[in-house]
Amino acid sequence: MVLSQEEINENLEDSKGWEQEDQKIVKSYTLSSFPKALQFVQALGNVAEDRQHHPHMTIDHRKVTIKLTTNDEGGLTQKDFESADAYDKLVKKYE
Repeated sequence: MVLSQEEINENLEDSKGWEQEDQKIVKSYTLSSFPKALQFVQALGNVAEDRQHHPHMTIDHRKVTIKLTTNDEGGLTQKDFESADAYDKLVKKYE
């Protein structure tokens, strides 16, 4: 179920640096090296596949940017914020 703007705002208050961009939430992580960024993206891909919730990702040297939305729902859902939390926990292994 797509979240209301009020619910999105509440989730953003609890998030760690995620920001809303239209119907997506976005965050960039800067890793210590390009190989670390690639390792993080590979691990993130595995988590996304397990969750069956796939993000939009870009890699720019050490910087990995993640954008989340629930495409089949047409907006932001709780799945997006749960994935965001999982990625915040995962990145700690690669910092």
